[in-house]
Amino acid sequence: MERMELSNMARPYDPEITGQVRPIPVAYLLHTIAYGGIETVILNWIEAMDTRRYQIHLICFANPGETEAPFVEAARQRGIQVDKIPWSRRKPLFKAARTLAGIIRDKDIRILHTHGWYAEFTGLLTAWLVPVKTLTTVYVWFDYDWRRNLIQWLDQYVIRYFDQVTAHCEYTRRDTIARGIPEAEIRTLICGYRGQPYRIDDSERHRLRAEQGLADEHVVLVNVARFYPEKTHAALLRIFQHVHREVPATRLWLVGTGPLEEALRRQVAELGLEQVVRFTGFVSDLPRLLSLTDMQVHPAAIEGVPLAVLAGMSAGLPIVASAVGGLPEILADGRNGVLVEGGDEAAFVRAVLSLLADPQRTRSLGQRTLEFVRTEYSLDAAVTQVADCYDALLAKR
Repeated sequence: MERMELSNMARPYDPEITGQVRPIPVAYLLHTIAYGGIETVILNWIEAMDTRRYQIHLICFANPGETEAPFVEAARQRGIQVDKIPWSRRKPLFKAARTLAGIIRDKDIRILHTHGWYAEFTGLLTAWLVPVKTLTTVYVWFDYDWRRNLIQWLDQYVIRYFDQVTAHCEYTRRDTIARGIPEAEIRTLICGYRGQPYRIDDSERHRLRAEQGLADEHVVLVNVARFYPEKTHAALLRIFQHVHREVPATRLWLVGTGPLEEALRRQVAELGLEQVVRFTGFVSDLPRLLSLTDMQVHPAAIEGVPLAVLAGMSAGLPIVASAVGGLPEILADGRNGVLVEGGDEAAFVRAVLSLLADPQRTRSLGQRTLEFVRTEYSLDAAVTQVADCYDALLAKR
């Protein structure tokens, strides 16, 4: 089916040149099954976008079991309305595309910005039904299980039909080029971050930690990630077992949700760590929780640039992480973090123990992570990139 051409496409906001004052309507389409980094990026972009230039409409899939509910609620709390399109285990692409096409017509959407595989498949079908410019953001490529690998293999061909392809970080951009997208046709859109550390004095921190069952000598390691295989929580628990054996005052908080939670709880019991590992579930006020912790640990197998780590940096935490994906773009080993080769559990244990034994170095790393987020990875810079990308897309014939 030949794709419909746009007519009378609105130009970007530039009242001095065009006389136009109405913002351009843009739709974000997301398939979400948990509230995590990508979801946070999208909500942050929407809140920070210059509404004189672009008006963002948020759309997600209505999943079986309403797994999108935490994201929808988080958006609602920020005053952002979410429209839903139908979805099920049968993956009704055409039904979803027809519903999405109706929303695009009703709201006069000019750009459809997709996030995630099923959003990309549905978005491309929709663009054949209704005139709209298409843009997608690729977050990460990875060797998943066979099913997700098949979807990912299809996706690398689907994205070639978008009007604009963007990448979440330079690592993903290079990987996307290697999969056949011409270098000149892909742009990097950093997620950016706007966050201030939760302001708390020593007495209040002591009180709040005591409410969590912590004594002054306890050192809390925190991991913030969805419970999926690529986040390697099983390896983290083995790492923590070794750390706790050497430093009994350590505690581990796992912040997140996901399909592996029950298996991880069983592993905690098998390792005899029930009294020192805590599952917090989804946390709505992450800065407050991070202010009660002492170090962030992130041994993921693959990442783009995780918002979870940026949140830890904004909290001024020292961070030990895997040197994978886009993490070296925000963490420089020895300067504002400690990076360990991906999959090397023994090296990760040594890195954590080294920081625990050197409080002065630990404080210095935490100060530098905070400075990086404030000066080099701001949300304002990120949304300016996004808006400029939309301007360039609308200017294309």
